Amino acid sequence: MTIILSEKALSALQSKDLASLEPSHHVDFELTIQSPRSQSRGYKRSLNFSHGLNLLIRDYWLQDALVEELLPEPEGLTLEFGFNIAVLTEADLPSSDLPEASFVQVAPNRTQADTVEWPHQGRLLKIDLHLRAPATKADLSTEQLALIPAELQRVVRQRPDLWCQSLGAIAPNIQLVLQQILNCPYTGSIQQVYLEGKALELIALQTAQWIESGPSRPTQRLKPSDIDRIHQARDLIAQRLDAPPSLLELARAVGLNDCTLKRGFRQVFGTTVFGYLRQQRLLKAQQLLQDTEMSVAEVTCQVGYSHAGHFAAAFKREFGVSPKVFKNSVL
Repeated sequence: MTIILSEKALSALQSKDLASLEPSHHVDFELTIQSPRSQSRGYKRSLNFSHGLNLLIRDYWLQDALVEELLPEPEGLTLEFGFNIAVLTEADLPSSDLPEASFVQVAPNRTQADTVEWPHQGRLLKIDLHLRAPATKADLSTEQLALIPAELQRVVRQRPDLWCQSLGAIAPNIQLVLQQILNCPYTGSIQQVYLEGKALELIALQTAQWIESGPSRPTQRLKPSDIDRIHQARDLIAQRLDAPPSLLELARAVGLNDCTLKRGFRQVFGTTVFGYLRQQRLLKAQQLLQDTEMSVAEVTCQVGYSHAGHFAAAFKREFGVSPKVFKNSVL
């Protein structure tokens, strides 16, 4: 079975928040896995602080596949610091063996509703920090840029389409701060102050590690061998539309870390890995609806969607009509 964890119920609160005098991209929330038919458990928690700083914690123990439904964000730029503390993998590798355990990334916000799929069993524990541009601006403000060193400010000011650098295993001093966040001893307003301080401490430690590692630039070119591997990744996606690999599995299968794969895939094909997967699934679905006698339900399963409503919404966004209307129009 597939568990759905959706942000849609938050949309009314978010709309109200965006209309306030001091808009933010998100309201605070916590979503909990609640499925009486599954032994999976866990939560997704989002907290917002001053200067557009957001702390996102995912802690899942999964027995079934999980799909997160994500709300669209205002146009703009986000600086992200990612920490994959425990990651779902087919080989059940500990997170310390994963080169993408921590990373820093600059990317445009998603402006459409989207989904993220976690298809495997096991523990997923991630902490991400987001420094988001104000809702009324496309770029980080002067006050936000003051939170990061000049070297990283230069990267952000270039407004790269996607820039991501893996920092390898999480350093011990950063692991300590992450555990302090997960085991915060306070509640209420004191908790808010404590966690904001820890979030700022993480930014300081992570940017220091980034500088020491010799930061790459947004203009960094892909090696020919990397381009070949990115084409291999595209081919693997096309071959497995019904059961696609996760981003980490795909990166390992072609011999790249996930940051290089994400950055390079967009550079080579003009879209993200998941954007390409979604596009190919929908094109395949359109072809099946047009050229075969398969029903909409059969096509939904054939192209890898486990939820008919998600498929119908994605199809309508892509082609302007529902799959049922499209099927009837070609009969």
